Amino acid sequence: MRTAIKNVNVFDGINEELLKGVSVIIQDNKIEDIVSGEFGSEQIDTLIDAGGYTLIPGLTDCHVHIAHSRVFDDRVDQKVVQGVANAKEFLRKGFTSVRDAGGITYGLKQGIDEGIVEGPRIFPSNAFLTQTSGHADFRQSKSEFRLFDRVYASGAAMTGEAWYADGVPEVLRGVRENFFLGASQIKIMAGGGVMSLSDPIDTVQFTREEMEAAVGAAADYGTYVMAHLYTPGAILRAVRAGVKSFEHCQLMDEECARALADAGAFIDPCPNMAAEAPPIIMEHPIRRAKQLRVSAGEKREAELIEKYRLTLLFGTDSNAGNPKDLSHYKDRWGSLAGLRAATGNVNELTKLTTYQNPYPEGEIGVIKKGAFADLLITEGNPAEDLDILSDPDNLLLIMKDGRIFKNAIPSRE
Repeated sequence: MRTAIKNVNVFDGINEELLKGVSVIIQDNKIEDIVSGEFGSEQIDTLIDAGGYTLIPGLTDCHVHIAHSRVFDDRVDQKVVQGVANAKEFLRKGFTSVRDAGGITYGLKQGIDEGIVEGPRIFPSNAFLTQTSGHADFRQSKSEFRLFDRVYASGAAMTGEAWYADGVPEVLRGVRENFFLGASQIKIMAGGGVMSLSDPIDTVQFTREEMEAAVGAAADYGTYVMAHLYTPGAILRAVRAGVKSFEHCQLMDEECARALADAGAFIDPCPNMAAEAPPIIMEHPIRRAKQLRVSAGEKREAELIEKYRLTLLFGTDSNAGNPKDLSHYKDRWGSLAGLRAATGNVNELTKLTTYQNPYPEGEIGVIKKGAFADLLITEGNPAEDLDILSDPDNLLLIMKDGRIFKNAIPSRE
């Protein structure tokens, strides 16, 4: 099956200058060629006239919890149903790939990959790794405790979203269990969080030895560790242990930024939490106090990311995607940097997964020969005004894996 998108201006995921008036030829699910001028249209099964609109790579949200629902103690079947609905929402909003930062995703991912369910490609972490009384210790009552290995008096703990690990052996087992379930990278909770009630923001979670065990076990499987953290103590411990992707980091300082730059690390700030916290946070005094503190550090973080040219990833920390969060990236780092964070930079991130990459046949986040045909067409140029992508109605075409899920390009006849 060959498809051609003609008369289109292409943002390739990296370069600011668009390729003007070209045609993109798609063979089955990958980009076969990008050509100027005429091409053999008689060999094309589907011809799309883009009418001078802009073609960009499908977006990737690098920090999602696609199977999360409204509360932490829902049953597994509730999370599955919610995950199916969330997957459709991500795709409708232009996210053709997501990196899941913790949750039950293996069945959902399989269903999407097999075409049973509509949704984005999923790069799964599977269960969060958390220490006892860490950020992913989801127990809702002081009366809930571990009965014995992997069995808790807590519905939240029994869902399998979190792996409780204290000490190197438990960390190693948790990492390896996640790889058994198909993880492409590992997520650890390396510091306190806003949503959780049992860990202050300043807690540094997992010892250096525990972090190094997670990083080493991930490296043995050819991939990397991403870490939830906010404070300098947690960030510096994680970077010294070899963590490669840093989530949030709103309370970072200059030493942290320099260390991240020297390590060639990725940073996924998810600025929406600092900008507009949901009611579940602001209505609880402990959560509200944490959120306000995180928000106070957000401006300084943005300045340090810019100063040290840290490699930025786009993330929403949501369960159904929020393209309006792209406006936060535009406001802090500009439209081009924000668009790269959701496209070309993600292509570099996926290289860290090596043979754990669940989609090794092509590349994502770029428009080039051999890349997956995960593509969006929009009026205007998002590299100049990222707000264009904040409204899904501005997406004229959504294609994932060569399959068209939306085509609202005005007819040229």
